[in-house]
Amino acid sequence: MFTGIVECLGTVVEFTRLDTTAAGGNGASLAISGARSILDDCHLGDSIAINGTCLTVTEFTDDMFKVGLAPETLSRTNLGKLQPGDR
Repeated sequence: MFTGIVECLGTVVEFTRLDTTAAGGNGASLAISGARSILDDCHLGDSIAINGTCLTVTEFTDDMFKVGLAPETLSRTNLGKLQPGDR
């Protein structure tokens, strides 16, 4: 169960509506930077919440991670409206 603890505040690097990379899976994706403090024990497939929405990590580096966004997620959240630089 999630407890609502905010561990870090990242910055949107990129929102891609049609991500054709292997990590994008031909769907929408969101890349977030400034997340070094939570990525030291991250694994592909882990869940990270963005704006209260739990999403699956599809790619990560030491400071950035990418998550996939399903059509239902885009229709029910504000995640599709995020732009580079948003926090």
